[in-house]
Amino acid sequence: MNITSHDLQIFLTLAQEKSFTRAAARCGLSQSAFSTRVSSLEHALGAKLFDRTTRRVELTADGEVFEPFAHQLFADLSDIVEVFRDRAARRRGRVAIAALPSVAAGWMPTIISRLAAQHPNIQVMLRDEVSETCVSLVRSGDVDLGLTTIGSAEDLERKLVATDRFYLVCQRGHPLLARRKISPSDIAAHPFIHLTRNSSVRRVIDTAFEGMELKDAREANYMATVAAMVEAGLGVTIVPSLSLHQFARPMLSSKLIEAPHLSRPIYLISRRGRTMSAAADALSRAISTTKISERRS
Repeated sequence: MNITSHDLQIFLTLAQEKSFTRAAARCGLSQSAFSTRVSSLEHALGAKLFDRTTRRVELTADGEVFEPFAHQLFADLSDIVEVFRDRAARRRGRVAIAALPSVAAGWMPTIISRLAAQHPNIQVMLRDEVSETCVSLVRSGDVDLGLTTIGSAEDLERKLVATDRFYLVCQRGHPLLARRKISPSDIAAHPFIHLTRNSSVRRVIDTAFEGMELKDAREANYMATVAAMVEAGLGVTIVPSLSLHQFARPMLSSKLIEAPHLSRPIYLISRRGRTMSAAADALSRAISTTKISERRS
């Protein structure tokens, strides 16, 4: 049995018009082609659906039974087609993304806001995770996209979408702020507040300070804790631009550090060989066209 949405439309139109001539015209078919389609539908169902007279066409008892099913089937098929047309036009859909915590807090709100303005019915599910977890979630298919600092991998598509530069953060009036240019060796002479070693920020800092011993280094798990410790005068710290909003405190000041290795690439990753949904493609485009400098303060 092969009943199409067009067959359902033909049946419903004839049931409404009660005339082969008018129904055929509404469906854009010749009367003979229309009659053939009706006969094929009756044959497929094994039941006569219409009683035909010279003046009028009426539903049979079987036709009356079939009519509500035809209405429901045609409505369901129309809804399905509309949903997928909306998805293809990026008007509707759901996309999941995992991002580094600093990226999730410092960049993604602006991106999601832009996407919502263009495609209000696309839902974005955002997870803030460390780099390795972002990669694992993309590989497992739990999320569609990831924003991370991960290097190349054979099973992942990778696109550079931003470069996050690093800033010194310290108390206002700190002597380091008076320097025209700050180097890692300058910072190493002052008490330092570190993030724990499992963060991408810590890995960048460790590379930049390789071979140097940081004075009185302390550690904390969260940026908010680091900010409070710096504000209390326990030391200085270095953070990426995407984390600076967490250090917007009256007692603190920041300054860009122009030094080798003190920046981190942000990559957009997805599973290689997997077709991206229209919603994921729309989010990918929003990420690619939103600069870090456009983040909200």
